[in-house]
Amino acid sequence: MNDILKLENISKGFGRKKVLRGLDLSLDKGRVCGLLGRNGEGKTTLIRILMGIIPADAGRIVYQGRPVAFADAAYKRTIGYIAEDNIFYDRMTVRGLLRFNASFFPSWSRQKAEDYLNRFGLPGRDRIRTLSRGQKLKLGLVAALAASPELLLLDDPTSGLDVPTRHDFLRNIIHEITEAGTTVLFASHMVHELEKVIDRLAILHGGRLVLDVDYEDLRSKIKKVAWTGRAAEWDKSRINGIVSAGDTADGCELIIYPWDEAVENALTAAGPGPLETSVPSLEEIFTSFVG
Repeated sequence: MNDILKLENISKGFGRKKVLRGLDLSLDKGRVCGLLGRNGEGKTTLIRILMGIIPADAGRIVYQGRPVAFADAAYKRTIGYIAEDNIFYDRMTVRGLLRFNASFFPSWSRQKAEDYLNRFGLPGRDRIRTLSRGQKLKLGLVAALAASPELLLLDDPTSGLDVPTRHDFLRNIIHEITEAGTTVLFASHMVHELEKVIDRLAILHGGRLVLDVDYEDLRSKIKKVAWTGRAAEWDKSRINGIVSAGDTADGCELIIYPWDEAVENALTAAGPGPLETSVPSLEEIFTSFVG
């Protein structure tokens, strides 16, 4: 078994609002799982539960084969966490914060910390209160990456980064750390950022995962179908796998999963003309599953 993290039946509510409803998820070592969901769907809540910031109402977390409880702290020594807005001690210098963090992580690398400071162009002697929001985000990246985490949790971490740093992070750094064995859970609502980096796709909607699959396997089994009829003409009870149907200027467009020969034959028999099929983008996949 290659699971580094397994979530079983995780539930969480705030008052009468149920945010997570019996969520199950497992992460394979050295892979990137993209967690997509609309704003308010519970992505941040889930990551805060994983980091022990808030407790789950129900369910179990198993990390590296060992169940962990809300009060446990030791397991977090091998986890990196990058939030959209990090909170730092403003009076510290950049290097002072990194030296402070080093005492909590057994795999901390001073060399990595220096390398990432240089890579991101961060001034090590400046006090944190003088940094811009983008520089603080870069400091959060340095602090998480220098810890050489076995699991890296990303909660919309790139929205405030400048374009060169964001591209470097998405195109290079994630590849570098996963090649070294780090597992990444990347939560975002910015679909375009995930398309080129994920190995697995999980879509959170209504408190549950409505999709949890290997991304390349999904792309081989999902189709966007253009047809000359109208969306209302399709009977979902007769054609298996229609995830969404919408009218276009020239007819209608269907997203179908899973696609197979039986579905193709049924669609060909039902339609008046030839089918035009293509692989939908991640944005189209996401939109079709969340409505």
